[in-house]
Amino acid sequence: MIPHAHFGERLASVYDNMYPYIEIDTQHAVELFTQLCPPPARVLELGVGTGRVALPLAELGYRVHGIDGSPAMLERLRARDPDGRVTTQLADFTTTTSGDQYDLVVVLLNTFFSAVTKDQQLSCLRHVREQLAPSGRFVVEVFEPTPFHSQTQPSFSVRHLGDQGIMIDMLSVDRAQQLMVGAHTILDGGKPETVQHVLRYAFPFELDLLAEACGLQLEHRWGGFAREPFGPTSHRHVSVYSGADDR
Repeated sequence: MIPHAHFGERLASVYDNMYPYIEIDTQHAVELFTQLCPPPARVLELGVGTGRVALPLAELGYRVHGIDGSPAMLERLRARDPDGRVTTQLADFTTTTSGDQYDLVVVLLNTFFSAVTKDQQLSCLRHVREQLAPSGRFVVEVFEPTPFHSQTQPSFSVRHLGDQGIMIDMLSVDRAQQLMVGAHTILDGGKPETVQHVLRYAFPFELDLLAEACGLQLEHRWGGFAREPFGPTSHRHVSVYSGADDR
């Protein structure tokens, strides 16, 4: 099994196909960001990956900087961005800053939960606050963990990766540590390969408390990028924070 630390390296080639709703969701995300902070603002994306959101923002005139810990992910981004419209930094976003300030900081698609301890999540949020310009906004997109927190046995599911095969997911939950451990097996006609992925989930109220401890205050929370209401049946949330001293 390939360990969690190499998750991005092995899955970079199939990552964008792991989420079937990705194209329409990207459109809604970009629309929301333009409403929150119009171009040519400065944007920082934590866990920029292959540039799914960063590149459309750069095309609109945003000045985008992306941090990611995976060389393979950044290599794919650079291949899609030969003109270098998105500047990148190979680093751990929980311990690193870019040295600049941004009007908009975003961390999307559950990437915040890849900080697998509370201390790492707090460190990430402190760095966000440090890099957030006056009147800036911080946007987090993560799943709502309640359905998973009640899980007592491993669960299995299958993802179709288009012409790249299929992926079998086994998901286990450590409720005491609030850890979700995924084992993703890729079947593409070659030798099956399993990649481990660990997330430390936080409930919405817990995320708000962590943010407040770092000088960030909740401004909006929706059930998705199209500003769907967030409620008991929501599977995820898009939360917008501002600096507590900006209010």
